[in-house]
Amino acid sequence: MHNLIKTKEFYETVDLIITPIILVNNATECQYVNKAFLSQIGYNIKDVRNPDSWFNKVYQDENYRRDMKRKGQKGLKSDKNKAVTHAHMVTNVCCADGSFKWFDIHESIFGNNKLVTFLDVDELKRSNNELTDFLKQKDTLLSILAHDVRSPLSNIKQIVNSYKSLNLSENEVEEVFFSMGTQIDYIFNIINSLLVHTSLDRGSFIEKRELIHLNRFFTKYEVYYNERMEKQNIDFVFELPANATVNFDPFILDVICRNLIDNAIKYSSENGNVYISFEKKADAMVLIIRDTGPGMSAIQREHILINKGSRRLKSDVTDGFGVGLIMSKEILEKHHGELLIESEPGKGTSFIILLPSA
Repeated sequence: MHNLIKTKEFYETVDLIITPIILVNNATECQYVNKAFLSQIGYNIKDVRNPDSWFNKVYQDENYRRDMKRKGQKGLKSDKNKAVTHAHMVTNVCCADGSFKWFDIHESIFGNNKLVTFLDVDELKRSNNELTDFLKQKDTLLSILAHDVRSPLSNIKQIVNSYKSLNLSENEVEEVFFSMGTQIDYIFNIINSLLVHTSLDRGSFIEKRELIHLNRFFTKYEVYYNERMEKQNIDFVFELPANATVNFDPFILDVICRNLIDNAIKYSSENGNVYISFEKKADAMVLIIRDTGPGMSAIQREHILINKGSRRLKSDVTDGFGVGLIMSKEILEKHHGELLIESEPGKGTSFIILLPSA
């Protein structure tokens, strides 16, 4: 084999292979790159003449480079212990043209030489990442919905359990059933919205943007939250221009606003207000939901704003502080928006929803 790699016929054969290949000698110096390597990855022998130059070229992020070196060393050590002459790892490579591709890199040792092959798994890896993202998004949405329907279901259960002991008049009975009907309509609206946005054959969320008239959009919350707000003597104050519109997915916006409004009502003191305002800027549409409650500390704001991805949604959805807010932030970011929070203890809280302008 040592003599074989010196022959012209061997290199011509390697050039016929459609998989990128590097030949390395026992001093870990690159001896040859085939045509597929030049066309798909783009570096020549001088660019990748030794391991250091290779790592510096293809892993430009310092932390990622360090991780890849550690994985490579660990893999080689493990293979030597098992007396195996083959090792591989999947990695994201920066090509010579600046693009990034995923490759399954295999190292096979024969004698004093090493053959390194690069299997292009970019499309598969990106498809897997998209699927993983869809599944995480679906978990997030289902967790938000479970969080949202808990309150109206609790209200209905309370009415049913105490109905017989209330001795209600006919008018009061009518009011009770109207309240239950409103809560049930609220739940059905959430479920129907989700079904509209779910593809039965793919089982993934489908974003559907449309023009949303904000005054009409927010009117429904006066009905949904009427009973809770009457108990606390809280009013909505809509500071929305007459023709204010945004181009966004109405279901996603509803999920986000319900959680923020629910939080604003929950933490507002009696005789307070929940303000909803809108401003159109050059680079974003700005929706603000502001309450007159006790406000948040810096630690509470930080808990919400930097807690992305730290929860196990299926096991950690509770009534604890900020759960609905964290989930709203995550789903908003998935749809190219952003959630900001302005608050001080004793001065209320403003939730600022930044939506893309286009």
